[in-house]
Amino acid sequence: MRALSRGSYAIAGVVVVLLMGFAGRYGFHRDELYFIEGGHHPAWAQPDNPMLVPFLAAAWHDLTGGSLVLFRILPSLAAAVTVLIAAATSRMIGGSPLHQTLTAAVMASSSILLATGHLFSTTTFDLALTSATIMLLLRALQRPEELRRWLWAGAVAGIALEVKVLPGLVLFSCFVGILVLGPRAVLRRSGPWLAVIIAFVLAAPNLIWQARNGWPMMDIAANIAAGGSTSSSDRVLVVPMHLLLASPLGAVVLVVGLVAPFGIATLRAYRWVPLAYLVMLILVVATGGKAYYLTGFFAVVFALGVVPLVSLISRIPGGAVIAGAVAVVLITPTVLFALPVAPVGSPIFQMAVGVNPDQAETVGWDDLVAQVERTSAAVHPATAVVLARNYGEAGALSRVRRQDRGTVLPVFSGHNAYGRWGLPPDSATDAVLVGRFPVAGLDRWFDECLETGRYSSPPGVDNEENGAPIRVCRNRLQPWSQIWPEVVVLS
Repeated sequence: MRALSRGSYAIAGVVVVLLMGFAGRYGFHRDELYFIEGGHHPAWAQPDNPMLVPFLAAAWHDLTGGSLVLFRILPSLAAAVTVLIAAATSRMIGGSPLHQTLTAAVMASSSILLATGHLFSTTTFDLALTSATIMLLLRALQRPEELRRWLWAGAVAGIALEVKVLPGLVLFSCFVGILVLGPRAVLRRSGPWLAVIIAFVLAAPNLIWQARNGWPMMDIAANIAAGGSTSSSDRVLVVPMHLLLASPLGAVVLVVGLVAPFGIATLRAYRWVPLAYLVMLILVVATGGKAYYLTGFFAVVFALGVVPLVSLISRIPGGAVIAGAVAVVLITPTVLFALPVAPVGSPIFQMAVGVNPDQAETVGWDDLVAQVERTSAAVHPATAVVLARNYGEAGALSRVRRQDRGTVLPVFSGHNAYGRWGLPPDSATDAVLVGRFPVAGLDRWFDECLETGRYSSPPGVDNEENGAPIRVCRNRLQPWSQIWPEVVVLS
């Protein structure tokens, strides 16, 4: 097998250096805090995710001593691997070393890769694994008689499904594309179906757990479709938001890559890719999914788009210089908006949050914890707990408590997996409530609830926690077992 271009390795290295250079900026993301705690609660699955990323996050966080910078090493490496997968995909479709390097560059400069490469999130690893699955699918289709290629595709797909269920929709879309535009003959072989079996076997822990627990992930998906997630968007905005995730430069390559297989003879065998992409787009819009759900196709579509663009640029006098200058102009704002470059609360920060809301969700957790600790001094530690409304609040407090730092009371929450990790003990008659609980329920739960303050995000930051009430509630009126069904929420 031919080695990848040296340029693609160099670009992957630049990605690691760039991401690690900003790794310590701002703070942990709410999802990271949730995953760190989730990995300490062994289970076959969680209501909102399979368990692979929580286990990895908890183990890596503990191994690195809780350091934010060191915690971000694995995401940066996953992003670099995604860049190399894009280059390998280019090689798979016959791309020259130049094509591979440029495909790697487009992938590396995409908003989704930089933004998720900065975070220890399911999307970070899903992007790498889904891109790898499609690459291995291309490889298997080139020699469908080689069973070993299908085994590899099925194994990687199964691992991807233990990160998210999203790769299942991507592969379904690929199946439709191949069924309609070919090569259909491959579906009569045993290889593809063996790959499907392997993938489902590896994904079985999550799927069985979901089935046994009433498919809570469907409730969460409905909440996302209703706009209940930070990264949710209206259906009409899926396409423009998706292009933003590709970056201005990537959007151009993306459009060309979706059209190229229908006009270039050497790419004709890959016509199923644009159709699969269209099927996935329809599924995302119809179900109210998130724009980033399509990004697993970026590597292959970028690879398809680079081929005709290189041919076009080579025919223009000075085309390489012009293209390079345009690329720099287009990449610069992508870096500014995708990574935590700007000072917190600055105008550029606020513009970046408008494009990438997750940046705001990495700010202020230490201040929130400190405020809760001060409030906790008003209750007796032997008879009180902290009850947090969402898993970000609970995760920030749980992390400090696990590190034996500060005076955080035992932490509980009903949000997603937290709701299954246990109720407060009966000895807890008082509670410090953090977050936006429904006021109507508080009178039934406690004899007295006093709001002691509200958390204020830093100036210029309007995130999910900004304005969250903090209350001291005394003399519980109902058993926790009766209160808990009202506390539990899936979103």
